[in-house]
Amino acid sequence: MIEAIKSKLWSVLRSKDVSLAMVYDRRGHILWHRGRSITGKTVEDGGGFPKSLIRESLANRQEVGSEDVVIMSDATAIPESARVLYLKSLQIRPLEGGFFLYVDSGSKESFSDADRELFRALGELLGETLAAVTHGDTAGDLAGSSPAMLRIRELVACYSVEEEPVLLAGETGVGKTHVAKQIHRVSGRAGRLVVVHCPSVAESLFESEMFGHRRGAFTGATESRAGLVQAADGGTLLLDEVSEVPLAFQAKLLSFVETRQYRVLGETEEREADVRLIAASNRDLAAEAEAGTFRADLYYRLNVLPVVIPPLRERPQDLRDLVEHHLPLLRGKRPGSGFFEVLERHRWPGNVRELVQVLKRAGIELTGPEIGKEVATIMMPSVTAEGSRGDVQVAQLEIAIRDGASFWDSAWKDFLARDLNREDLRRLIRRGYRRHGSSLRELSRAFNIEPEAYPRFVSALHKYDLHPGKG
Repeated sequence: MIEAIKSKLWSVLRSKDVSLAMVYDRRGHILWHRGRSITGKTVEDGGGFPKSLIRESLANRQEVGSEDVVIMSDATAIPESARVLYLKSLQIRPLEGGFFLYVDSGSKESFSDADRELFRALGELLGETLAAVTHGDTAGDLAGSSPAMLRIRELVACYSVEEEPVLLAGETGVGKTHVAKQIHRVSGRAGRLVVVHCPSVAESLFESEMFGHRRGAFTGATESRAGLVQAADGGTLLLDEVSEVPLAFQAKLLSFVETRQYRVLGETEEREADVRLIAASNRDLAAEAEAGTFRADLYYRLNVLPVVIPPLRERPQDLRDLVEHHLPLLRGKRPGSGFFEVLERHRWPGNVRELVQVLKRAGIELTGPEIGKEVATIMMPSVTAEGSRGDVQVAQLEIAIRDGASFWDSAWKDFLARDLNREDLRRLIRRGYRRHGSSLRELSRAFNIEPEAYPRFVSALHKYDLHPGKG
């Protein structure tokens, strides 16, 4: 939606030979601009527009219109002959949610009444869309009334207008993917949202998966294949758990982030992709960069527009909104006496993802028209550390496998769905490997893997760096 409005605005501006359009927020941050060159990321630090009139719009939150405006700039980077700018006509419109639309006509002609009405209508549509995101009308898994979630929805609205990379940080299960989906959906980019689950891509295949390859580019490349970057052209590329991107590939990723150009394996010419980049991580990337396990220059380039999503245990006031959003999972039942008291005492090590699973189980296993304190009987015991949560998860998988579940339908399925991280899967495999005499064949039997699937099992261990005999 936002991308369509931006495109329409720019189309109108070009047809009118208009000079500049901007969207800025109530803090004076410039979120988007098209037309002549300006400087700075904020109204106060920037130049190339009438600061006094923009300050007036911020102070009074009212429409500002003016004719025959002269802008004087003392920026040394601008040639002296260009330091005086004449604007024949301009309009500033306050939008819903604390945003502002600025449009000027340059020095050629004034806006007509029809022009102003069109800008007013487009501004109202843009403002309604931004406000809907900010106030949660389309929040989905970003529902909640806590200050943290209100701020996150405000950032989603702001960042949807932008084109710079977004970095999402937060524990597993807090909803990073949902934030990425919301930014992509609200931006209105015509292409797809393509998710790259970085831990699931073998290190040796990472460049091929991302950029694609030509037939014969390497051993085993029997046919040409398009990469995920090409699939995301015109849309958004989400690098989920970006800390798992191999160090050897990070320089090429940095180059792509900066230029949007890449080279398909086996080709000599570079291609270009119109891709909005979003990265997500449950690790402290700043600490990883300082330790040398993640490139510092790549971290700084990805961290242009940061969003930190707090864990659910730090915002218990959001539980009621989240439950209401997922109420169909209870299959017609309603929360009763004691239900929310139990939920608010829980630590939620798995965050929103764990809450969804609890509601699913409650809808299936618990009886009666209302669910009260008995919801506690289907919840995982509270733990306080991520490592402890991993121990519980691995133990639960071991029980499921002993009860007859296959490795593919339990641990592997969770790994591909990002419900189980690579280190915990590696721990599950290593523990089983030690218990069964360090024999992969015996381990596969214990994991309820059919004999004919044994080669697939061994191949997966090597491909995803899970082999228990390494390290």
